[in-house]
Amino acid sequence: MRVLLVLLPVLMLGACDVEAVQAKYRERQAAIDPMRLWSVEVVPAQAGVNAVKICADSRISEGLDRPAVTAGTSYCKPFGDEVMAGKARMQRCELDGKTWVATAAVRGDRTRDFLAVQSVEPVDGGQGYRQTRRYRLLGDCPEGWNIGDTTDQQGRRVKGGSPLLALIGG
Repeated sequence: MRVLLVLLPVLMLGACDVEAVQAKYRERQAAIDPMRLWSVEVVPAQAGVNAVKICADSRISEGLDRPAVTAGTSYCKPFGDEVMAGKARMQRCELDGKTWVATAAVRGDRTRDFLAVQSVEPVDGGQGYRQTRRYRLLGDCPEGWNIGDTTDQQGRRVKGGSPLLALIGG
């Protein structure tokens, strides 16, 4: 019982200090690898498809031009080596038991405003698709945001952990 009485205040102080530890971590992160806010939009604009924002460190920012293929809530899982040719990347991936070849070619200033033309085609010769995304650097991430936080199609903040970010972040 005495041990519990001694440990309880220590545990309570530790729990109160979590916010301070997180703030210190964000401060260190900002000094080493500042988080930046990017806007991602489909061009030309499509009805019902709104720009989203993503809070990115350098690892995520460097992967924005990687082919990142989705179908609903499923993601095309890369396998094999990525091939780079100039400003284009090619990657084989697997989605719903099929093998696809995904490509992305970049035009513009990769550090602040660029277009990534992405396409994906099944290796069996079936129908593929093509989409152009515009990425624009907006500035610093909003206060309280962390690496990987995004907005959804309705503009609501979504806390990090998206499997898509794992794909583009390498």
